[in-house]
Amino acid sequence: MEQSMAIVKFFVFAMLVVASDAFIAGRFDNDVAPLVRNRRSSENGFATITQFHVKSLVTTRYARVRVTSVVRNDAEVAKAVSVEMRLPKAAFISNFSMDIEGQVYVGIVKEKAAAKAQYKAAVARGQSAGLVTANTRESQTFDVSVNVAAGGNVTFQLDYEELLKRRLSVYNHVIYADPGQIVDDCNIEVHISEPSGITLVEADAKSEKTKKQKNSFDLESISDVRIRRSSTQAYISYRPSRKEQKLLSRFNVKYDVTREQLGGDLLIRNGYFVHFFAPDHLPVIPKKVVFVIDRSGSMAGQKMRQTKEALRIILDDLKPQDQFNIITFSDNVKSWQSGELMTVNDFNIGRAKDFVNQIHAYGGTNFNSAAQDGVALLETVSMNPTNSLDGASMLILLTDGQPTSGVTSTSEIRRSLLERVAGRYSVFCLGFGPNVDHKFLDKLATENQGLSRRIYGDADAALQLKGFYDEVASPMLAHVIINYTGTPVVDVSKTSFDNFFEGSEILVVGRIIEPPSPRPRSEVLDALVGGDSVDGKVTLVTQGEQIPETFVDEEFSMEKIWAYLTVKQLLREKTFADRERKNEIDARVLRLSTTHNFVTDLTSMVVTKPSDDTVVVDDTTIPIPTPAVMPRIGGMSRYTSFGRSYGGYGSRGGSHRTSGGSYRFRHRSRGGSRFAGRLHVTSGRVIPMGASQSIQNHPLPMPGAGVYSPFLPSLQLPAFPLSTTTTATEAPTTTLPPTTTQATTLEPVPPPANPLGIASNCGSDTEITMSLNVTSPQHPGLYPTNTQCVWRFFKSTPAAVNPTQIKLTFPSFDLEDEANCSRDRVLVYPDFDAAQTNPEILTFCGFQSIPTVVNARDELVVVFQSDDVVQGRGFLINLQVEDFAI
Repeated sequence: MEQSMAIVKFFVFAMLVVASDAFIAGRFDNDVAPLVRNRRSSENGFATITQFHVKSLVTTRYARVRVTSVVRNDAEVAKAVSVEMRLPKAAFISNFSMDIEGQVYVGIVKEKAAAKAQYKAAVARGQSAGLVTANTRESQTFDVSVNVAAGGNVTFQLDYEELLKRRLSVYNHVIYADPGQIVDDCNIEVHISEPSGITLVEADAKSEKTKKQKNSFDLESISDVRIRRSSTQAYISYRPSRKEQKLLSRFNVKYDVTREQLGGDLLIRNGYFVHFFAPDHLPVIPKKVVFVIDRSGSMAGQKMRQTKEALRIILDDLKPQDQFNIITFSDNVKSWQSGELMTVNDFNIGRAKDFVNQIHAYGGTNFNSAAQDGVALLETVSMNPTNSLDGASMLILLTDGQPTSGVTSTSEIRRSLLERVAGRYSVFCLGFGPNVDHKFLDKLATENQGLSRRIYGDADAALQLKGFYDEVASPMLAHVIINYTGTPVVDVSKTSFDNFFEGSEILVVGRIIEPPSPRPRSEVLDALVGGDSVDGKVTLVTQGEQIPETFVDEEFSMEKIWAYLTVKQLLREKTFADRERKNEIDARVLRLSTTHNFVTDLTSMVVTKPSDDTVVVDDTTIPIPTPAVMPRIGGMSRYTSFGRSYGGYGSRGGSHRTSGGSYRFRHRSRGGSRFAGRLHVTSGRVIPMGASQSIQNHPLPMPGAGVYSPFLPSLQLPAFPLSTTTTATEAPTTTLPPTTTQATTLEPVPPPANPLGIASNCGSDTEITMSLNVTSPQHPGLYPTNTQCVWRFFKSTPAAVNPTQIKLTFPSFDLEDEANCSRDRVLVYPDFDAAQTNPEILTFCGFQSIPTVVNARDELVVVFQSDDVVQGRGFLINLQVEDFAI
């Protein structure tokens, strides 16, 4: 069987589009050009995908995704099995491995030429080999083929990492989920952990139909989608039905975070920092905008109809304080209103729509004259010398082709426009369809304080155009500059930005020379963000904070976030650099890519399978590393995956055979429509449980203690001390010991009738004299999973002797929110008596403020229970002994 296995050459085609200011160029709401669905089945000897899983861990907006496909050869002879996987364009592949009949082969990232040489040398020696490369000219699609023995299995595992970008006030985490055939074991999981808090979580699925598929994808009725969350974590799972898999192309998770500081979140860990700047509630700067629209002959038909539709919608969205004009161009240039920008009112908007309706496509493309006339219109507006809000003046250019009349040299157009704009305005470029010179538009926009976007000529093109406009429609700050004070920092990414738009985000990363520790205030890392607002110059300040240990798993690395964004910005800078600077950039990108195992346009990942089961690295050999066994969650490995699989005998049509492998290129295009549904989550519940209320509605499904949490290092329960503070009349701050030293397996049970009779791994038996504060384990960090705590609080003197009572309140409360509080919860038993068969029980969960006050005459029993997935910051309980209220 070993002799029948041969790994043929495989490639990743990657579109590496790098951030410009707070944006990444790419398809609106879809960062990969879509593919025509190419479904195959296991009939007639084709391979069968037996497992198709995706698991993503998102921590502080950084997504780590593992993609795995398990494929079985159902044929009676050995044959080639292939898998196709799709990735977001902004992602970096960080690992690839194959498990063939128990033998694991792991990829190594090397400089591209060295990796290619190793690959060729392995093939020349008759060894099986694979090469993973990035090609910026193609969509990011991963293909791999391998010969598998009859009845054999192969597991493909692909890891990639991506820093999520904020657009239109949400982070959109896209997971491409089309295995190419119906898979019985198909599952997607996304874990999100955000220390600053989560304000919104939504999930939807997208379908891309072909003409042969007549039934639409009714996403309003998608099955088995689960969203669980606390204020700081969310867990989303989706197990698509067989019917849904026929049309499913991608699964989207959208979320946003809490922003309490106008200066943004400045997070620090292990000597690195990441600064997320996205202030809310700043006033919007009035904008002066000129729309420059291509009406050449190639825009005829659907393109022009969609452009007109988008323009009419955009005109309705202009604000009363804005000014605008419209220019159209083919061989000649035509302005709606000559020589001035118009104010926004009903009369002018109506006239502008009439002008839009009369646009007809014909002639060539005089791009340069139209752009120059647009700048001339902006020059007619006197700028405010006090605020210097030039950044609120913008040119939005849309074209579907290359210049064909007037000045046709793209380098000359760039040079003349750069001189004319002179840093005063922002130029945004939209490339419509496949024939546009997007590289030219990208450079033109970047050189003039803007960004470019590719618009795909699909049925939703008008929505893409409108979506792009929405991103830049509300400027809040211009000329943004960020400085860091206190602890010295180095290797800081870009810190000056032309504009900040509502709903976007500015991101800065850097390295701290000495990790901050408890030192004088002057040495704490602070960020000072300055910019021009509608009210004048402003400075926003924020202080750095260490990420709590409980919010990260053992594989999370702030250094990787720093390396990711640094590489992206260096590759972006390389586009405009001279030869000497390009060489410097190449050297640094290569060093960072190989250190952090990123496949970029300067590196490749090579996998070889020698006969002695070693991986060849240049002229040396090392044993093939066996991946560490991943802890399991609910019967699933920590990371899982997706892929499209098919099989066949011998070589496939259209492939070019080479010694020891093959190269395959397939053209893909998109067809059909997309459909979307949405799920919303509400939060916060307090459920009183009296004697007459059934307690069967409160199951607590809990696997055994010690189940791995994807957001925590391995936890050895019950090593979670309970932090307790008291008033000055009692002992100073102490640590209450747990009532038991053994981890407890919590079975699915209703609230216990006798809480003092259950096993626990934390809690206490405590007398209250005046006041006491009690917290959940690890508060204000995340509480541990699979935990059960029991506290009994009592007074020294009964109420019958001394007319006082115990009052319990929750100054802070953050648990997982679930209907009927069926998962993480706090149970309170006022004046519990073990002799009672049906005691009074109050149940609390969720993460909204809890105004409830619980009173007890002599004692209170409090039980805290958590399960195995979502965690929160827990709670602070305040207990007071006070006189009876009269």
